[in-house]
Amino acid sequence: MKKPLTDEDLFERASIDGRVAFAVAAFALAAGLVALLDRVGVPERIVGILGPICVLAGLAVVGVLLHGMRVSRFHAAGRAVPAPYAGLAFMALSTGLFLPFLPPVPGGASLTGLLTGFGLGYLLAALVTGPLLRKTGAFSLPDLLTARFPQLGLRLGAIAVVGAVAVLIALAGYESAVRGLMTALAMPRGFACFLVAVILLLVVVPGGVSGVVWAATGAAGILLASLLLPLALLILRGEPLPLPVLGQRVLWDHALSDMVAWHGAAPAAFSGTGLLLIAAIAVGVAALGPLLTPAMTCNDVPAARRAGLSSLAWWLSLIAIVAATMAYSTLTIDSALIGRAADALPDYAYRAAAKGLLTICGQAASAPEAALAACKALPGHAGILRPQDITVSGGWLVAGLPELRGFSVAFSGLVAAGLIAIGVILAASGIQALGTAIGHDMFYRVRDTGALTSRRLAATRLTMTLAIVMLCVTMIQMTFYPAAMIGMAIVFSAAAVAPLMALALWPRVSAPDASLALLAGLCTAGGIIALGGVIPSIERLAASALSGCVVAFAVGVGTSFRHSRDQSRAGRIFVEGVLHGEGEILNTDGTN
Repeated sequence: MKKPLTDEDLFERASIDGRVAFAVAAFALAAGLVALLDRVGVPERIVGILGPICVLAGLAVVGVLLHGMRVSRFHAAGRAVPAPYAGLAFMALSTGLFLPFLPPVPGGASLTGLLTGFGLGYLLAALVTGPLLRKTGAFSLPDLLTARFPQLGLRLGAIAVVGAVAVLIALAGYESAVRGLMTALAMPRGFACFLVAVILLLVVVPGGVSGVVWAATGAAGILLASLLLPLALLILRGEPLPLPVLGQRVLWDHALSDMVAWHGAAPAAFSGTGLLLIAAIAVGVAALGPLLTPAMTCNDVPAARRAGLSSLAWWLSLIAIVAATMAYSTLTIDSALIGRAADALPDYAYRAAAKGLLTICGQAASAPEAALAACKALPGHAGILRPQDITVSGGWLVAGLPELRGFSVAFSGLVAAGLIAIGVILAASGIQALGTAIGHDMFYRVRDTGALTSRRLAATRLTMTLAIVMLCVTMIQMTFYPAAMIGMAIVFSAAAVAPLMALALWPRVSAPDASLALLAGLCTAGGIIALGGVIPSIERLAASALSGCVVAFAVGVGTSFRHSRDQSRAGRIFVEGVLHGEGEILNTDGTN
């Protein structure tokens, strides 16, 4: 039953709506000023930089303004984020997880299979695990799991696994943001790493979850607006929309055939291997700690469910926008490049090739002469481009439409800003999850349950700061692959976290049973991965994740039958409270 809104709740909601309206107006004004500067003749290089810089500065300001010294505000945004905004934040995080898997798809997997797996995982996270976590009143997954299984060994194991997942997610988001800055602004890697670190410090350290969720909401809005503006201009010009239901299916089929020619035919999405991949991704994503953060910030369980439904609506809208954008870009590239001499292409083709976004006859040819030489090196090639002679990055199909259609560079800057902001937010969510696991779940719950609020938050903030510094130093020296980092995070989540969450709802399971299940899941997944050599295939990763999940759950349930009904009384009380009680069984909001 939904709680009636008090005058204080109504005032808080009005205040939030007012701040959001101000932020929207500020963004619209900034975008208008950037476009105006382009119209009055300011150099394109400066105009292109202004969009991302303004957006990143805005995210930093949001984090600084949300500085808090209350535990519930720092770890759960005061449970005051309205459902539509929490849904937008959820959409931003889920988008950040999927963007690295745009074509060319890693490991030759099916894009349809990946989209289905992620979609099912988001559905479960939005409507099942997220509201369940909110109902318990927990601040994190280890907080929930160790409340159900109060044993030091299991607590440390859960913290280690969730912390590893958080670090992998942070690395993926950090690398995505750095690559975006390097591609869009031609920024040196070292400076890009440093800039992202500064933004992360300002977003996540002062306000914790408040900074992450509200910055994610802003990033989602910016991404939607930046992608929608070029589409709106094209539609206003009278150009048909290349979508199967909302527009002209013939154009969509043409664009789809071009993308297949560029990236090769995908394997069957719903074959045996495809179904294995879908199931593994869905289970892992549903238990991914950083993704569940927005649900914890809602006022109550019904609000968390509404946030989940809202996020699904936002996500479906984004899918339609991205699909239309990629189709428009594909058709434009087809008409501008195919059938033309390799040394007579538009300038943007060579610029894209120099950035690794386009290959011409198998080479990243950044000059007309190099492109012609690459094509003539192919047996029987006359130097005229065919569809199979080029390969276009999915990232360029999404972000390159303004440049391809000759729009102002301000539009390109806004799209780049939205994508960079999504990467920053994904990294911030991972850092926040790691900080909570160390500062709250370990320092407070294990070492010093009587610590003052200021000391607890100081420990968490120190953990986040050290993590950001270490990530920055590591990123300067090494290059990571976001898709690989997210894939490993999903494996850990599916093989260890998901079965523990399921076992938490099995009343007979005790802490020793859960500990054995955790070890069994990790050992099974690790053994299968080890058999695959240095670089395991995506199919082997999926098999390891799903096998680890099944083995862990079977071990937990099997060993639980050693206990009598009386011995499992504590488990029954916990499960009854979670499933049928009024919620807040951990009562973490009672702290200051």
